[in-house]
Amino acid sequence: MDYKLSILVPTYNRLSLFEETLASILSQIKDEPVHLAIVDDGSTEGNYELALELSQKYPFIEVGRHEKNLGVGQARNTLLSMAKGEYSLFFDSDDLLLEESLKEMLTLIMSNEAECYVLNTYRQKKKKLKFKPFPEDKSSLSLLEAYIDGAFSEALYLIRTEVAKKYPCNPNLRVREDFAQKACYLLFTNFKVVNKPFAIIREYPFRLRKMADYYFEHALASVDDLFSRLPEAYQSLKPYALAKTYFDLSKKAYHTGSYEKAMEYLQKSLKCYPELKRSFKTLKLLAKIYSKRALSYLNLKKK
Repeated sequence: MDYKLSILVPTYNRLSLFEETLASILSQIKDEPVHLAIVDDGSTEGNYELALELSQKYPFIEVGRHEKNLGVGQARNTLLSMAKGEYSLFFDSDDLLLEESLKEMLTLIMSNEAECYVLNTYRQKKKKLKFKPFPEDKSSLSLLEAYIDGAFSEALYLIRTEVAKKYPCNPNLRVREDFAQKACYLLFTNFKVVNKPFAIIREYPFRLRKMADYYFEHALASVDDLFSRLPEAYQSLKPYALAKTYFDLSKKAYHTGSYEKAMEYLQKSLKCYPELKRSFKTLKLLAKIYSKRALSYLNLKKK
């Protein structure tokens, strides 16, 4: 078949969520010109076996496997090498494709209006679905600044496969491995924003409870990865990108109860970009960290 679209799904454990994700996709493919590629990144919960079983039932499914966990960056690159469609769409193995979304994607592809379609989604938070429109009037530096600010954090990128292959993930990153990749889609392609939901991006707070040491290191490395790919005209935004990353790390450290680390990262954020001192979000986070540190100190004294 002449495939118009490849849906690329990396998976690693969380089998029950993976099953729900596949169900939301398979219910829409039917006789559509869609190729579904799945790469199991060393799962131990039967993800590969499930994908293999489905591939024997549906000829449009192709399955790959990493014998050991190499990280989602490498899984995405493997998937991109498997893509057979004119366009490709990375889709996480815990998200849900909304009904009729596949037909709408194929309509966009047939319109040939853009190399990349930036598709909006619902973000699930506390069992509620939230929707945030993407900016449609940004370009150049303002576009990159909006991206760094998280304006497109909920986006799915429906991109011409030959173009996507120019911007692989950094396989050495296990956190924000696609941070540079997605920025390049926005900055270096003819793209069109589609401000309607195509999927539900599910979120699970328990992910924050345990964070590997490499999380902080790789998050910062993702900024270097991005700016190593950008021309000189964009380099002025690197201190801002580092500051926003440190700020995000401060919040994550706070939510995992690492209050000293949260303060350390917040201070580094302000050192990179002092203008953030005037931000309400900064003052709010600072107050919360001080409050938790004081409470911890009082509890320690009682003991």
